[in-house]
Amino acid sequence: EVIALPYIMPGFPLAKAVAEAYEAQPEANAIVLRKHGLFTFADDARAAYERHIELVDRCESFLARRSAGRALFTPRYETSEGAETLAARAAPILRGLLARELGAEPAEDGRVAGRMVMDWRGGPEELAFCASEEAAALCGQGPLTPDHVIRTKALPLFVPEPAWHDAAALKEQLASAVGAYRSSYDEYFEEQVRAKGILRSKLDSAPRVVLLPGAGALCFGKSKQEARVAGDITEHTLHAKALAQAAGRYEALELGDLFDMEYWSLEQAKLGKAKERPLERQVVLVTGGAGAIGVGIGEACAAAGAHVVLADLDCARAEAAAQALEERHGKGTALGLAADVSDETSLRACFDAVCTAYGGVDVVVPNAGVALVAPIAELSADAVRRVTDVNYLGVLLSIREAARVFREQGTGGHIVVNASKNVFAPGAEFGAYSASKAAAAQIGKIAALELAELGVRVNLVNADAVFAEGEVPSGLWAEVGPSRAKSRGLGVEELPDFYRDRNLLKTRVTGRHVGNAVVFFASNLTPTTGATLPVDGGVAAAFPR
Repeated sequence: EVIALPYIMPGFPLAKAVAEAYEAQPEANAIVLRKHGLFTFADDARAAYERHIELVDRCESFLARRSAGRALFTPRYETSEGAETLAARAAPILRGLLARELGAEPAEDGRVAGRMVMDWRGGPEELAFCASEEAAALCGQGPLTPDHVIRTKALPLFVPEPAWHDAAALKEQLASAVGAYRSSYDEYFEEQVRAKGILRSKLDSAPRVVLLPGAGALCFGKSKQEARVAGDITEHTLHAKALAQAAGRYEALELGDLFDMEYWSLEQAKLGKAKERPLERQVVLVTGGAGAIGVGIGEACAAAGAHVVLADLDCARAEAAAQALEERHGKGTALGLAADVSDETSLRACFDAVCTAYGGVDVVVPNAGVALVAPIAELSADAVRRVTDVNYLGVLLSIREAARVFREQGTGGHIVVNASKNVFAPGAEFGAYSASKAAAAQIGKIAALELAELGVRVNLVNADAVFAEGEVPSGLWAEVGPSRAKSRGLGVEELPDFYRDRNLLKTRVTGRHVGNAVVFFASNLTPTTGATLPVDGGVAAAFPR
């Protein structure tokens, strides 16, 4: 009933072997192609599907009987911290190491072409595998099927006993492990082309899957979607290898056969060769992400190819805004998180969540802000502190957290502070707001001085009168609009036209316009840091000077 064929590389020889085997055994309704999988067939799709399930059930029952009473994993490594905490610690280090050859520097324009996005798998089975006695040996054997090699490479990188409690030692250990993996891959490539007498252009030698006791599986790809594919394959592979070992012995395909698949043009074509957009492979974090400007920034960055994290005090609104971005730009391209920028613990948790979700961050936009309208004589200390905590301290803490991750990655980065037209042209009764924004702009310039050595560029956008982005209204204008309208003798509904008509270009400024400015800075089109770009339609009093 079932034909079993030895491994044959896909193509005409395999097709011919299948045809000949079926002709010799016409009563069969299934074929097992070794290292490829199970194929079933019948007169209709349902019958073929049911036959497939039946055979898989029989295989599972067989494995269950053979492995009965035998543990899948023998515990070896122990950690005292949670897997998510450890994954967040290792992710930006690995992301930086995988982005470039060891010792290489970013290009002259600041671009790092090899950036990758991460998908973390830290479920009970992945953690048990990584912490087991069997892990090292099984990680040294190839994938379940050669087709997986284009997603996961032939082998994962397994790092035994990570130095979790020593940050410097962990970074050195991971750098050494990735360096050794690259060297091993280079040797594998040279041996195969020499043995086969062929010429091939070597693919990059970075691992796609890194297994860490305590943290689980950290899987990488050019996008979240690609990383998830590597993660799905890794989950199934770890389970199947462990089960095979418990039932008998896992036997991998020869490296020569894997090489043939990895460097087969038809396999590589599956990955596609589309021209990358300006922010492809990059992760952008926007604070105040659920507001009009935050949503506009997110839309512009996602359209430019970035993975976008919208962080906001209102987590539900941030998640809804991120979901809307995903609907337009693809699954995995956006994430909504909770963040109180004035709270160190909350902000650290937000950045750590970004690291476990995507591996790190490349562009940080401190955008969260609140407003207060009152003359100086009526300002209370508590009210001023509230504005300052968000508009200035929130920017400072966001820059500090960004610098922490940038330092671990070692691949440069961007900080684009959304300041305000009020930095250069403050308004009466807007003292608390204007002063806090001026302080934010100043700390941004200081950051430009301090972070240049890391390859990080810090710039500012001075926006004015952004009332909405599509259907998303501005929370700031909802708060201050009535008093601003009253002071000008206008109705609230007249304010957008008033601010449009007062600028030189007679244009209405949107959140997307601010987002376009962020994309400009983050695209490295000019060697610029410490600069201020007005996005206000032209307000002469606010010209940078």
